[in-house]
Amino acid sequence: MTSERRDIEGLLGHPLSDPQWAAVSAPAEPAVIVAGAGSGKTSVMSARMAWLVLEGLADADAILGLTFTTKAAAELLRRTRRLLDG
Repeated sequence: MTSERRDIEGLLGHPLSDPQWAAVSAPAEPAVIVAGAGSGKTSVMSARMAWLVLEGLADADAILGLTFTTKAAAELLRRTRRLLDG
């Protein structure tokens, strides 16, 4: 396990599966996450955004995370801010 993965999992407070980590640490380019309800999409998206910022691959204000509902967008923002501020 890489130190980056341990750091992100420590911030999240729970481990990521190998496919989740692959999504979090994929190359810095546009990506789409498609998965069913309760699969951890919001955790993965917030971890991805935090990882990009913490690795110096993107500025926090230059990342666009899209979701399908206002409630999900608010949750994504809350989680990402917690990861970056924590």
